[in-house]
Amino acid sequence: MTEGAVVKKMNTDMLPLSESLAERRIQLPGGVLDDEGACHKIVHLRELTGADEELLCERYVENGAHQVTRLLTRVIERIEGLDVPIDDQLTGSMLIGDRDYLLLRLRQIEVGDHVHQVIRCPSPACGKKVDVDFLVSEINVARANVIATSYRVALGDVGLNALVRLPAGSDQAAIASLAVSNPAAANTRLFSRLILKWSDVGTLDEEQVRALPFKQRQQLAAFLERTAPGPDLYLDVQCPMCGVAMPYTFDLNAFFLPSER
Repeated sequence: MTEGAVVKKMNTDMLPLSESLAERRIQLPGGVLDDEGACHKIVHLRELTGADEELLCERYVENGAHQVTRLLTRVIERIEGLDVPIDDQLTGSMLIGDRDYLLLRLRQIEVGDHVHQVIRCPSPACGKKVDVDFLVSEINVARANVIATSYRVALGDVGLNALVRLPAGSDQAAIASLAVSNPAAANTRLFSRLILKWSDVGTLDEEQVRALPFKQRQQLAAFLERTAPGPDLYLDVQCPMCGVAMPYTFDLNAFFLPSER
């Protein structure tokens, strides 16, 4: 038996005027940059097939980010104004927030707006199974009018700055093996990929990033979280039995299955 979790108030993301779920025309919260620096935001998707469903339901996928790349390569028909092949290189280079947004809209189109999943309370004293219900349309989405190939980040009060880019699907794939077992090590690898120039030093390898002061790493992480466009995939859920907070993120496989009680 499960109890309904308390999901704290979520924001409603209004569809942009250029977006139509009925026509499978999606407006990315960030966008894809071409070689001239122009930002392309409108993506056209095809209908999912049984082959796509099989891909989504693969249970022994070593790298979920690679799975998303494969799916998006299959279902994106075209990106308006961008005359390049839709392949794994392109979908892997898309911003993580844009990829997440496409998954959300695909789920909304194919299965519906309502999502029901069951999670277990993390408190050892409770451990009850809890129902989580929410609407895809209620998920808050951070949108950027324009995106850049790089951003300058001020770090600390000593005039230090770094030139960084925003994380893409390929970066997510590169840290997948560390993301759960050691988030700090995952950040080390991620930052070494994103830092284009560190003050006057240039790029940094993982050992150099590992040696950075904790405060500077935190400032860099905060900048990326604040700047990167995309949906907020974390729900603020509270156990109805014991009241403990239950951090919740989406399960890619279960997320695409129909909501059943």
